[in-house]
Amino acid sequence: MSGKSKISLGREYRDWEKSLLQLCGLSIVGGTVRDLLLGICDPVQDEDYLVTGIELDRLVGVLEGYGKTNMVGKSFGVIKFKQPEGGTVDISLPRSEVSTGPGHRDFSVSFDASLSIEDDLGRRDFTVNSMALRLNDNKLIDPLGGRADLESRILRVNRESSFEEDPLRILRGVQFMARFGLKPDDMTLRLMTDNGDLLASVSPERIREELGKMIILSEKPSAGFRFMQKIGLLEILMPELDRTFGVEQNEFHPDDIFEHSIKSCDSAEKEPAIRWSALLHDLGKVDMRQVIDGRVVFYRHEEESAAIAESILSRLRFPNGFIARVTHLIRNHMFHITEEWSDGAVRRFISRVGADSLDDLYALRKADVLSRGDRELMDNLISTKKRTDAVLAIDASLKRDDLEIDGTDIMGILDIGPGPRVGEILDILLEKVLDDPELNCRERLVEIVEGMR
Repeated sequence: MSGKSKISLGREYRDWEKSLLQLCGLSIVGGTVRDLLLGICDPVQDEDYLVTGIELDRLVGVLEGYGKTNMVGKSFGVIKFKQPEGGTVDISLPRSEVSTGPGHRDFSVSFDASLSIEDDLGRRDFTVNSMALRLNDNKLIDPLGGRADLESRILRVNRESSFEEDPLRILRGVQFMARFGLKPDDMTLRLMTDNGDLLASVSPERIREELGKMIILSEKPSAGFRFMQKIGLLEILMPELDRTFGVEQNEFHPDDIFEHSIKSCDSAEKEPAIRWSALLHDLGKVDMRQVIDGRVVFYRHEEESAAIAESILSRLRFPNGFIARVTHLIRNHMFHITEEWSDGAVRRFISRVGADSLDDLYALRKADVLSRGDRELMDNLISTKKRTDAVLAIDASLKRDDLEIDGTDIMGILDIGPGPRVGEILDILLEKVLDDPELNCRERLVEIVEGMR
């Protein structure tokens, strides 16, 4: 980054942008400008626009000549505009905030087309997010020194009351620290620490969104988790992870449970279910830790970890399908297939965990292994994947629905009605077919069922 006051958006202006540029001041603001200066492309960062010198109704009229407008934010001077090129952006008029009481929610937000860009930028959260690129002349508007803070990798809050106005800004600051390698200045650190308890009043959905950005968009989410643990935020947001700090493991783990968990998250591929699974996969070790014959063990910790993960993700209001996927991975992450396993045993493993879950399980296990640098376990994981791939290449039955007969057939053969016995017989047949896939033909299975009369 240089000190020049003019920068380029790096693309041609759209038709609706050109029309607005002839009528008013049009600027890109916030995270888009920050990322532009950092030279990065954020896959979830939508462009936010600020317009000056035009009234809201006239602005809407211009935009509706090019695409659809949604006025859900009209009372705050914000328009959601669906562009003809695709994608929806926020276009807003300058806003101001006025305190209406002592509480952190007691603020009135109003918009005013006559306000300056600088006035609007001043009410935002951090200096690095309080810059605008004025498209009329490509000039960078930077009243609070955000560009200098970016260059120095400093996270600086705009004002003392910022976190009281919206406590979520504390967590947003943490994810900026993790994503961009920022460090808080003294005032920001003090305010984050002093106001951390206000996060308890923030909705779970908003907490989930900020944690998700940090976990998925950061190369090393561990930086954010270490910071939160150090200043007491983690105890408020995720006490189940906080209590793993300092809990030692055994000779197979060089780190305590906390460090292992966050390093596993770092090592995981940037897919939400995989990174969340990696972060939460060992939290049950705290309760399952035992010392037997002088050795530390964690028998069945995967079951306890899955239960804890379900509690955390439910509290954060994740969709049920996502929770089920993550807990399934955690519950089954302790697999270890050796050369001594028969093909039937491998098929039983695949049948139990589900063929569709294998790639996710390998990804989670890989993150687990990479976090502790265990070459032997990595070699085993590679050989296990080759083995399961070879077994899957053979057309074999791995679940009840793959069998060549079904429950209706069984009831007809044995002259019985619906009931648990039908399911038990299907399970028996599946076990036989897992051992010998050639048994899965109708004639053979009918013979086996007839022998159960």
